[in-house]
Amino acid sequence: MPTQLQQDIFKELGIADLPQERQEEVLTAMTEAVLKRIILRLVGQLSEAQRGQLEEVGNSGDSAKISEFLAANIPNHETLIREEVASFKKDMQMTVDALLA
Repeated sequence: MPTQLQQDIFKELGIADLPQERQEEVLTAMTEAVLKRIILRLVGQLSEAQRGQLEEVGNSGDSAKISEFLAANIPNHETLIREEVASFKKDMQMTVDALLA
């Protein structure tokens, strides 16, 4: 059963009537896409040396260390993430609107 947030996203995008299995597929694809966009945006803010350090920290799998690294090296990372999510949401809405038109 989708969470309330997921249901709200499906409703906002106009895909709430899709079968649950298809909704989950769409949600997975959207999550992967937005994460890629966020990663590219954040990595673009780093020097080569910092990228190497981030790779090491990322390989540890420790989300707290990753958050600490981002906070120390990209002070506005939370703002960049929010901007990228908003941009993705707008792009998805335009895509869905075009598909449903």
